[in-house]
Amino acid sequence: MKRCPECHADVKGDWERCPLCQTDLKVPESEKPEESDFPEVPLKFNRKKIKQVLSFSSVLLIFLYFVAHFIWRFQFFNLEYVLFGILIMWLMMLVIIRKRRNIVKGIVYILFLFSLLSLYFDYVNGWLGWSLTFVIPILCISALLAMFISIQVVNLRAEDYVLYLQLAAIAGLIPAVFLLMDWVVFALPSLLSIVFSLVMSVAVFFKHRQAVINELEKRMHV
Repeated sequence: MKRCPECHADVKGDWERCPLCQTDLKVPESEKPEESDFPEVPLKFNRKKIKQVLSFSSVLLIFLYFVAHFIWRFQFFNLEYVLFGILIMWLMMLVIIRKRRNIVKGIVYILFLFSLLSLYFDYVNGWLGWSLTFVIPILCISALLAMFISIQVVNLRAEDYVLYLQLAAIAGLIPAVFLLMDWVVFALPSLLSIVFSLVMSVAVFFKHRQAVINELEKRMHV
């Protein structure tokens, strides 16, 4: 039987965290985890539907790029950056399929890991600013798109993803700092990240307001 180091309560079953305070449970070395009293229900998703949604989203993004390029005739934001964002979105969905028990949490980890890696490689190569101008904003947009798609095609409870999605949306607002500090050479990727993050954050909050409040109360032990 597992034990909570904070509540000092014994917890039966295959819980990973204490149901009272959400602290990670400890398993005595002399004991083995007990089987859960409830059957494990696998998450349902359709691989064919995922591929269809991803393919449609990829084609739509490329189409929107050419429309935007025709209207504004920008010279710095090339098609390869859009393709990079689409590649990241597909990679995130691959993680979702393989690690579908912590889908949105995995995407947040990938977002921060890739962002740090881009900053590092930009720094060691003489700091040209491409990580701030292109990579991080594109990563933020791709992460939110991957989360949105995963929520649509996988049967998830709102409690499982609302906080992580809000965290990713907050990360998507970080490019606003880049714009204010004049750290970018081209503003469009950062502006897109800011607008997309604001829309996603507000929409999720109003749609799942009670779930967000409940999760915050649990995390803060209110």
